[in-house]
Amino acid sequence: MKTILIVGASRGLGLGLVAEHLKRGFDVIATVRKAADEAELKALPGSERLTLHHLDVTSDDDIARLAKDLPADLDIAFINAGISGPKSVVTASADELNQIMQANVFGPVRLAHALIGKVRRDTGILAFMSSIMGSIAENESGGMEVYRASKTAQNSLARSLWIGSAKEAGVTVLSIHPGWVKTDMGGAGADIDVDTSVTGIADQLAAHHGAHTHHFVDYSGREIAW
Repeated sequence: MKTILIVGASRGLGLGLVAEHLKRGFDVIATVRKAADEAELKALPGSERLTLHHLDVTSDDDIARLAKDLPADLDIAFINAGISGPKSVVTASADELNQIMQANVFGPVRLAHALIGKVRRDTGILAFMSSIMGSIAENESGGMEVYRASKTAQNSLARSLWIGSAKEAGVTVLSIHPGWVKTDMGGAGADIDVDTSVTGIADQLAAHHGAHTHHFVDYSGREIAW
């Protein structure tokens, strides 16, 4: 039986990823920000194989506590936390800009560094929930420039993580675009539902087992240009 950590699991894609991996027989460790976020997770089929922790990815204390409490045999660590942030770099306040970079970039990547020693050597996967909006090459529409920049920065730091400690440990790093999904962030007019996205993401995690690379892919396996 394999073990997956899913960070940011209280709703949307995170909740869907927990449900999908419980369905696939995994032991699942999931994080939420507060106790009020636990109810839907505890109601999932297979929740007897679910362990919950509280985590704010922007808190160094929370990161250190989680890393200390986790088992040292994670097959997959999936970092899903993030926010949409302000729409314009021009009108956003300094505090708003700092908040999105802490939530989407620095917190998740600092957490990833703390988790490297907890992911199985040679076969484990450390995955980030990225976005096609983080692709510079495929940006042909503009808009959401602050969110785009945060995902581009996350991708860059994920590559540096892989080149350094992850590659040395034989840990595969994935930056995954989930598709345009019908969630609170994606909106009702999005292309696909949560089940379609998380099924595809889980398939990609399985397909890259032991790949020893860093890839930027979408839920269907399409390689995305950096």
